[in-house]
Amino acid sequence: MLIKNEIPTEEPIISIGIVLPIDNQKTVEIFSTETNENYSISIDNNQISLNNKLNDIIQLENTVEDSYFIINPVTIGRGFHWGKKIKLKLPGNLEIKVSDNSLFVINHIRLETYLMCVATSEMSSDCPPSFLASQTIAARSWIIAASEQKHFELGIDACNDDCCQRYQGIGNLTYGSKLAAQSTRGKFLLYNDEICDTRYSKSCGGLSEDNNNVWDEQPRKYLRSIFDGEESLNPNFSDLDETKKWFNSQPNCYCNEKHVNSKDLKKYIGEVDKKGNYFRWEFNYSIKELTELVNEKMGYSFDLISSIKPIRRGKSGRILELKLKGVKNENNHSVIIKSEYEIRRVLHPSFLYSSAFYIAENFDSKNCLTKIKLKGGGWGHGVGLCQIGGIGMALKNKSASEILSHYFPSSILKKLYD
Repeated sequence: MLIKNEIPTEEPIISIGIVLPIDNQKTVEIFSTETNENYSISIDNNQISLNNKLNDIIQLENTVEDSYFIINPVTIGRGFHWGKKIKLKLPGNLEIKVSDNSLFVINHIRLETYLMCVATSEMSSDCPPSFLASQTIAARSWIIAASEQKHFELGIDACNDDCCQRYQGIGNLTYGSKLAAQSTRGKFLLYNDEICDTRYSKSCGGLSEDNNNVWDEQPRKYLRSIFDGEESLNPNFSDLDETKKWFNSQPNCYCNEKHVNSKDLKKYIGEVDKKGNYFRWEFNYSIKELTELVNEKMGYSFDLISSIKPIRRGKSGRILELKLKGVKNENNHSVIIKSEYEIRRVLHPSFLYSSAFYIAENFDSKNCLTKIKLKGGGWGHGVGLCQIGGIGMALKNKSASEILSHYFPSSILKKLYD
């Protein structure tokens, strides 16, 4: 496992969780192209069963260049609207063990090989070369910075999914993604002689967000809110009219449909993400639907929601605290949702695109709330690199260094190993 804040002088080997204990998976099929063997693996009495033999841990190795494992099934999109199970082709070595009475599969892989796969697992191979290069440098910096260490308790550096950064093996590997890794090999973004914790999301919606407004951590100078364009717009989100104007407009920023047409977007953002409009979007709920959704997601028992109001917003317009009022057992009751992530989780059957939205309420003749509309923009937390905006910059012939300096101000690009 990587050591936090340690700057590498040579290419490291990293550990990526492929099947996690949270998946509650009891069986997996693995095929080795090197040995031409099939492995049917299951759990038996809290041990790994392989060919009727029980083991505490199984290690499978690739010793021949270009050999790989085919593993099925693997969960991707955990908790998101597009979540599903797929088959993956994985280079490197595999470690299989039991954790919490579930299978735990780890892929040990060289960093640069991993990055070739991340570039076109996160986005499509049709993306412009300068964007793929900037995405690769951001992915390299993020995992080596190891600031979040979301799966520290599992002893891995990252998982295969959007929780960390999307890694779907060599199935999407292309000449372009190989070139992006090879041409940027060993290059990282640094600030104050430390590797930058380079976060990214699909679309900022026109304004990126300060990192400390999304996560409970110190502000980082290279993760400040910026307008995603050449101008400088700073809407006043404490004013409802100005908030509505922002989310009903198409400001001239790199991630809007002027720079990345919605028809073209489908070829850039990858197979799992080919639906929806992400720069500007809306969702509509009846109050009955909203009440049922909140009760299901939060474990509450509102009889009816009567009000939904933002309490605090970030610089991008993302709601950071949201107050719900309603009737519970014939008494007035309220609850405050205190993070953009939780707001997105609660206000959608799977996961809301972002918490950057305003709320339009409809009332009946008795002044009772009947419907709400969430009118918003962007997809994801909005911190750091806006991937769709980065594509927009690349389509305007911006270089990888220009893209990275736009989204990560005050950072410098440096090569740390050959």
